[in-house]
Amino acid sequence: MIFSLSHISRAAIFFLILLLPGCATQPGSGSGPPRHPPVSTPETSTQRDGSREPSETGHEAPERDGRREPSVSREAPQRDERRETVVIGGETYSVPPPWLGNRVVAPRFDSSDFRRVPVEYTHNEGKVYVLALAHGPLVDLLRAADEDGIRLEVDSGYRSERYQKRIFRRMLAEGRSFDDIARYVAPPGYSQHMLGTAVDFFPSDWRFADTAAYAWLRENARRFGFEETYAPDSSAKFPWEAWHWNFTGQKGKDQTFSVLFPTSTKKGRGAGRQE
Repeated sequence: MIFSLSHISRAAIFFLILLLPGCATQPGSGSGPPRHPPVSTPETSTQRDGSREPSETGHEAPERDGRREPSVSREAPQRDERRETVVIGGETYSVPPPWLGNRVVAPRFDSSDFRRVPVEYTHNEGKVYVLALAHGPLVDLLRAADEDGIRLEVDSGYRSERYQKRIFRRMLAEGRSFDDIARYVAPPGYSQHMLGTAVDFFPSDWRFADTAAYAWLRENARRFGFEETYAPDSSAKFPWEAWHWNFTGQKGKDQTFSVLFPTSTKKGRGAGRQE
């Protein structure tokens, strides 16, 4: 068979094109999408520096301060942020309810900030001090009760955190446990007496609730700015203390000590039951 020159030339040109490198179409190249795009497996994830790190989710782990940290499971146990402790005699004790969350932050006082309660109104003529701002109203209250034939004796006033520690050390030395003591005595740092405005009347125990003095205070104390911190009808979880009264500065109103010193850790109440 005889081929024309034109047919031979066309065949030769086509053959030469096939032999040229880089011109043939390869799978996955070109402007179109590849047939099989790369798949990111869930076992690895790419970091910002290009390296790869194992990951349970396949996503980049959270970062903080430029450092990578593992993700935290939702089921991971959380730390109890409400735990509070006190140190007595070198030993650390956990503060139990109801004191927990009721730590008192008392202002810095100077000795000139206090006044002594008149000896004729203290039990056994003891030396009892209260903050100056509470002294006048307290004396007025004591005199008013006296005029009504009611004998009120102040058994306790200002007590420092150091004094409260001495109470606990003495009772611990007697063999009692911290939690047992805390059922009746505010732990150091939790006593409302630290504020210098709380007083305990004699007898400073359950017997006071049955006295005419207690009935008189229930009827008249608010006229002088005092309130029963731990009343029997209180919504607080502290046991009733009929003998413990605190100066709030709010005459005739049911206000708490936060009116004067909004520094207690628990808003709206003073800081706890006292011995």
